[in-house]
Amino acid sequence: MSEHRIDALERRLQRAEDELAIRNLVARYGMAADCGDVQSALECHLPNAVYVVSAPRSGRDSDAPDTDLEMHGHQAISDMLSSDMHQSLLPGCAHTVGPLTVDVDGDKARATGYSRLYHNNAGRPELMRLGINEWQLSRQDGRWYIAKRTSRLLSEDAAAELLQRAAWEWG
Repeated sequence: MSEHRIDALERRLQRAEDELAIRNLVARYGMAADCGDVQSALECHLPNAVYVVSAPRSGRDSDAPDTDLEMHGHQAISDMLSSDMHQSLLPGCAHTVGPLTVDVDGDKARATGYSRLYHNNAGRPELMRLGINEWQLSRQDGRWYIAKRTSRLLSEDAAAELLQRAAWEWG
């Protein structure tokens, strides 16, 4: 096999491994949030990660304002995961993500897809939130981390923009 073909195969394998690692990272974050493992959830993020959630009280309070919650860094994300609002979901919640598009460009990547938040209400799972998420990721020391996550409600114009970018801007 020629050196050129071997190099091409190595690049393809690395891309596949990167995509799988990113998909697993996103899934692990949701699972950590669902079981209240704040430390594991934080380990999915860079220390200076940014997390933006539109209308964070949607599904809980119909009179809630539509303002964004923007968190910067591990402490802010930890505070959110430890908050009474998040803790009131435990146990019995499930953050599910997918399908996702994943675009890798060297040590940076973007994953975009649907997310759902279910909560067990009197023995019946109910959908609390349906959103579109964009995950900006960074590889450091051979490992992928979340650098920024933006979560938009499906009904928002900004959610449609995230979907359009993921559908048509191929990496």
